[in-house]
Amino acid sequence: MKFIMLIIFLSIAIPANAETTQWYSYEEGMLAAGAMKKPVFLDFYADWCPPCIAMEEGTYPDPRVVSELKDFIAIKVDTQKRIDIESKYGIAYYPTIVFLDSKGKEVSRHIGYLGPQEMADVIKESRGKVPREAPGFEAVSVFLALILLFKKFNI
Repeated sequence: MKFIMLIIFLSIAIPANAETTQWYSYEEGMLAAGAMKKPVFLDFYADWCPPCIAMEEGTYPDPRVVSELKDFIAIKVDTQKRIDIESKYGIAYYPTIVFLDSKGKEVSRHIGYLGPQEMADVIKESRGKVPREAPGFEAVSVFLALILLFKKFNI
């Protein structure tokens, strides 16, 4: 009976549809960003860094942060293993967050610990700096191409 009660408690306490952020490796993430034309969120961290650990455990799982990161390709870079990438971006302190547009150009960065609400605010602020196409741009382009095609062939 105790086992059944434990199962019931866990099913209530742990939401089945809790969303999480999909994290990519650097190479996979940069390819995905280019293919999907999405901006990039780079998290530079070190395993020995207490603020990095605190963000991993408390900031990134927070629903506000997960929701804000949906528009980005999120990439984690372990600076102890990927010194090449750390050097490429000039990372000197941990944690450092770097925002890139979909073409890989740096848009902004933040150095230091961020709690969940501060992280959500920084992501929102960075989102405003990332260039976007006008909504419906692709649909309008296809529509205009069809009109030109119909005119050319008198359809």
